[in-house]
This record gives sequence, C-alpha cells and structure tokens, in this order.
Amino acid sequence: MTLHCLFYSHVWTVHMLKNLKLGDWDKTVLVELAVNSNLAPVFGMQGKPRYGLSGMLRLGAKLEQLGQTYKYVPAPLLLAPQPNIPAAALCSAVGLTASSPSIYENVVLLVHVSEAPQFTDAYAYVNHFSIVWDIADPPTQSLVTLAEVLMANGCVSQESWKGFILYQHPNRVLADAQARRKALESVLQDYPLLAAR
Repeated sequence: MTLHCLFYSHVWTVHMLKNLKLGDWDKTVLVELAVNSNLAPVFGMQGKPRYGLSGMLRLGAKLEQLGQTYKYVPAPLLLAPQPNIPAAALCSAVGLTASSPSIYENVVLLVHVSEAPQFTDAYAYVNHFSIVWDIADPPTQSLVTLAEVLMANGCVSQESWKGFILYQHPNRVLADAQARRKALESVLQDYPLLAAR
C-alpha cells in the first residue's frame, strides 16, 4: 500500500481533488489526519460521532469499514475522529494503516498546512508528499513552517516529493490571482526543492 500525504491550504480542496490527477481514485481512500476535523463542517458532519482513522487502533480493524462517500469527493473519505483523539494515537494509526491488508492500494492523508508539525511521527510511514494550495490563500507563516518541517523530517527527496500544486477553486476566483501566484512563487524561492515536481 502507498501512503501519500497531501497538505492543503483550504478545506474546499477536498472538492477539487478529482481535478488534480493524483492517481487512480478507484483504488484510493482519503483519510483526514487531524485532532479536530477541519473537513467535517464542509459536509455538515461536525459533532457527529465517528471513529475516523482511530478505528485502525482496534484489533482486526479494516480501513474499508471506516470510510464514507461524499458528494464531489472522488474516493471514500474518513473524517477525523469525533470525539477528538490525540495526535500521538493518530500517528500510531497511520503506522498500522501502512502495514494492514486492504482493498485499497493508495491512502491519501489530508493534513491542513497549519497542523503539519503535530504529525511528524507519522511521516516515516509515508511514501509521497505534496502541497495543494488554493491561489486565493495568501502565503502565511504556516507555509514557511510546513516547508521547514518537511525539510527537517527528510520528506523532500526525488522519490518522495510530488510537488507544490497551485489551483483556483471556482467559488474563490479573485481578480488578483496572478499577483497571488507570484507571491507564492516568491516564498517558494527559499525552498527550491518544494517547487520541483
């Protein structure tokens, strides 16, 4: 099984995944890696009890029993657990996911850029990394911190790095999109490996 950690800038990225050509969605499951779900409000699921990735901590658990399908999302999705589970336990669950038999060939871990430092213990189990950034989101300190976390944890190599992907959500179109693109490219100049794809 291949694990791909996808860091995203905006929760609506989940609706754009099918356009990003990240692989074969028929053999993929999406997993939100978060202590408190950022994506649940997108689907009106905040406050609803669910195991999410923490379900993998039960003996005999199967990844395919934990996902749910949502409109405009190209693969089954496990939202983050509710109630919240500590980051350390979720990192353990990532390790179990990497070694457990499953009908899925690919797991895409969805991590908000601002939360990347919480899950460094999980990154050793991950095969590929990428960042998906909505041009409508200005570059923030979170992006710089993410770049530093990725470099410090050996996540950026020729084999593991799948790139920095810019996109524009159709409901967040801005007149200054080109200026924002240039601002992001300027930030990336300090981290040339992240810009490579």
